[in-house]
Amino acid sequence: MKKVSLFKSVAFIALLLIIGCKSDPKSNVEKKELTSGILKQHMDTLVNPGDNFTSYVNGTWVKNTEIPADKATYGVGYIVHEESEENVKKIIEESASGEFANGSDEQKVGDLYQSYMDMDKRNELGITPLQAEFAKIDALENYDDLATYFAYANKYGYNAPLGLFIYQDLKDPTIYTVYTWQAGLGLPDREYYLKDDERSVEIRAKYIEHIETMFGLANLPDGAEAAKSVMYLEAKIATKHMEKEKTRDLVGLYNMFPVDTLSNIMPNFNWTNYLKEAGLDTQDKLGVLMLDYTKALDGIIKTTAIDTWKTYLKWSVLDANASRLSEVLD
Repeated sequence: MKKVSLFKSVAFIALLLIIGCKSDPKSNVEKKELTSGILKQHMDTLVNPGDNFTSYVNGTWVKNTEIPADKATYGVGYIVHEESEENVKKIIEESASGEFANGSDEQKVGDLYQSYMDMDKRNELGITPLQAEFAKIDALENYDDLATYFAYANKYGYNAPLGLFIYQDLKDPTIYTVYTWQAGLGLPDREYYLKDDERSVEIRAKYIEHIETMFGLANLPDGAEAAKSVMYLEAKIATKHMEKEKTRDLVGLYNMFPVDTLSNIMPNFNWTNYLKEAGLDTQDKLGVLMLDYTKALDGIIKTTAIDTWKTYLKWSVLDANASRLSEVLD
């Protein structure tokens, strides 16, 4: 259900390309004298700023600007965003149509874009590009392997019940810290699994139907049972997720642990494997933001059969990549 837009992925690469470009010091870009000050052409100076400061600052722009028919709101932020999107699109298309050295950023961006646009090839390949991923999941033998795979899944954007990310330390903004985060749901948040109103029940039924359909299109066996297993496991995970409003309590979320004490939180989880696969085996501490969830996850992992986890992880891989595969899967 969660699709990562390939265009956005390519756009991000292209943006890095812009930032990382090495400019010739003898650039032929026209040099302009920089000035500063207040642009008055968009202001309505007939308005007393003490009466309506917004109209005073933006009045003329508001009067002269028409909101596009496809938008409910409009402003400078939208304009800058649209211009940026067009500029990035131009870079991508130029990278795809030009001749660039192998290994260059332009060549990589261009090849990625062309491979996405080549629908005939995507249809021909079908599910083949994911076979190696499915084989990797099939090779999981025990819960230690599962811990390793959870970290692997995080690196490649696949759904897993324990997320990792790096952010400023919530108590010391001068440093960055590695945190864990509750994750693992295919639907937007826990309430989609827990509410019993008619709409929520319908959404869950449609989700199960969608998983079964996708398993069939991917030629994965037992789609109906797989869909039920995925929903059952995700619902179990959802019951332990922290409520959305509580996730805004940054003080309550701050739970920093030395790495060698993590086994006290999840005694059945192989933290050594997990952190090694994540490239964090030298990490000395870890922020566990959802402490109660993390403790509960230990039991969920251990009481869920490995085969059920394999089904869940195959769905995660398929869901994450469907938009890049054949038309029927997209």
